Amino acid sequence: MTCLLLPPRPASVRTARRWAAPLLPADVRDGVVLVVSELVTNAVAADQAAGATDDIEVDLMVDRPRGHVVLAVTDASDKPLPPPPAHVSGEEDSGRGLLLLDALAEDHGWVPRPCGRGKCVWARFRCTCTPLSTVSTAPDRLERADAA
Repeated sequence: MTCLLLPPRPASVRTARRWAAPLLPADVRDGVVLVVSELVTNAVAADQAAGATDDIEVDLMVDRPRGHVVLAVTDASDKPLPPPPAHVSGEEDSGRGLLLLDALAEDHGWVPRPCGRGKCVWARFRCTCTPLSTVSTAPDRLERADAA
């Protein structure tokens, strides 16, 4: 599993996308990067609304033997993840993230964080998991990014 810690700032969304892309199998890269962007955007908004200064945690696990990619993003909000909307009009600026999550992930959900504050939103994607020569084979990595 690889983990990235990000400050709750809008620039963290771009940092998370750039971090995740080279770690992902080609057949799911675009979809997972899009969901990373949506979930980190939601986490930044939730943390800013709650006045939280804690880092957002983005975890990414590529399980090659089982053919899955698992993504998890934490935020400071205790509000449950709402169901995806039935329809979002073209004029609305937001509201499509959960529709994308629903459409792209094999499965997804949320759980309260064990520390008692906030939640973790997770998604699982099926992939062929063809090896990438640029990906580190280290089983665990923790990175701290200070989004500019």
